[in-house]
Amino acid sequence: MNLHLGIGAQLRSASCIAAAVCALALTGVSASASPITFTGEDLTAGPGALHPLSSAAAASFTSAASLLGTVSTINFESAPVGNFSSLVIAPGVTISGLGSNLSSSVPQSINNNYDHAFPSLDGFNTTPGGANFVQVNGGTITFTFATPTDFFGAYFSGVQTYFYPDNLTFSDGTSETISIPGAGTNGSTGALDYVGFTDAGKSITSITLTASNVAIGADYIGIDDVSYDSGPVSTATPEPSSLLLLGTGLAGLAGLTAKRFSHS
Repeated sequence: MNLHLGIGAQLRSASCIAAAVCALALTGVSASASPITFTGEDLTAGPGALHPLSSAAAASFTSAASLLGTVSTINFESAPVGNFSSLVIAPGVTISGLGSNLSSSVPQSINNNYDHAFPSLDGFNTTPGGANFVQVNGGTITFTFATPTDFFGAYFSGVQTYFYPDNLTFSDGTSETISIPGAGTNGSTGALDYVGFTDAGKSITSITLTASNVAIGADYIGIDDVSYDSGPVSTATPEPSSLLLLGTGLAGLAGLTAKRFSHS
């Protein structure tokens, strides 16, 4: 009797372990206590220039974000050129903002051309073959999501934190701030940056870029190729890595169970 009870307990334990392994392999869910950031900075990179560091950051961000949801990217090519205070740029996504003096007298804008004398200081398009981008004239730009996102990434061009540090702020339950890199920039040297973050399981409804302080100064920069979460990851077909994890877990479980039976 005791033998049968022992075997039954082992099998129940084995079933629980198998269920846990299956759940882990099939969902791929991971918890994060705080945002995981991906940043890269290319000093003096202007329109069309090679930008290996920011490109690498963008690729790493996209790989991580694709595990959490569907990565959609806004390149502003269909956005109307001109000034705006609030503008719908994709289904369920709105941008709004005010320029350096935080009033309507210095508006934000969608541009299809850049400052030909100083594009690496003032911002430019980063979409290959594209033209449009958001011109941030200091001040703030806020991205608002009707469906919350748990990741966000974008190119920021013409960054020069000599005048004012640029940063992204949002709430994931607590207030979060991510600084846009500015090492090596100054009044005559700008940079092209990529900044992205993943925040698994969080529901972020708005993200604000702040690029000026009225009492200190302003940074005129461009924003382009903005990525966000537009839907859940499909779990219909497990990834090969998940199947390998599942197989390894079940093989180990079978060996453990056989070993226990051999000692019974």
